Amino acid sequence: MEKGFLDIGQACPSIIINADYATKMNFTGTIVDGYKRVTAITSVEAVEALCKVQKEAEAKNLTIKIFDGYRPAKAVAFFLDWGKKPESNLEVKNLFYPKHTKEELFSLGYIATRSSHSRGSALDLTLVDKKTGKDLDMGTRFDYFDDLSHTDSPRITMEQRENRALLKGLMEKHGFKNFVKEWWHYSLVKEPYPDQIFDFDVE
Repeated sequence: MEKGFLDIGQACPSIIINADYATKMNFTGTIVDGYKRVTAITSVEAVEALCKVQKEAEAKNLTIKIFDGYRPAKAVAFFLDWGKKPESNLEVKNLFYPKHTKEELFSLGYIATRSSHSRGSALDLTLVDKKTGKDLDMGTRFDYFDDLSHTDSPRITMEQRENRALLKGLMEKHGFKNFVKEWWHYSLVKEPYPDQIFDFDVE
């Protein structure tokens, strides 16, 4: 692992690590280049802030679940290459982007050609109810590419809006900012590597 990065699960063991891109359960339908193990890492600074969020979440009988942390540049290139290939998995398309073509996912800004994740301080995450073990209802799944996933979407229920606001409040309190098109995406405001792109594997 690159110096200046930490394994989130080791630093804060109570956080749930999903690491969707290290599995086939993601919008590409396959394991993404650069993901060698179901784990999540990010910069030391982001991990330290995230552990503070987790402490507050646990006081509310909740826990953080991580979908993705640091993302190698090769994974972003993998997404771009995937976007150029003909549609071949309608089941995956219906789960993640039923209303759009692959090309539209890039032109509308749902998938970036350069990702803030590759700078090492962006996270995709949600909250889980510790009593039930279920994700809080946020209105959509992770990586659901649609305006329904916009954090302030007017089309979600009051409960979903409150759950998104709860996550947003916890993250902003500890130095993160939300990406308005994705309720799950947060970046550390004072990121340590704002001008650097990394490409080491997640392993």
